Amino acid sequence: MMSNGWIPTTERLPDQREFIESYVRSAYAAEFLVTIEGADKATTLYYSQTGIWFDEQGEPYKVVAWMPFPERYKG
Repeated sequence: MMSNGWIPTTERLPDQREFIESYVRSAYAAEFLVTIEGADKATTLYYSQTGIWFDEQGEPYKVVAWMPFPERYKG
């Protein structure tokens, strides 16, 4: 099945390298593109190494799939 780069959370969560690369890019927390359970659109959330997905206010979410951010567009 085509996943288009999405990684189901049932398959795996971000590994140490992905966490660090994402953290360095964001400078606040490890940020990823995610699909929240029951949501129609992708959004961005932060991920903690304790396995919690959360927003800027620290509210936790149930994430069903995630992917690292692509490189930014450079034109």
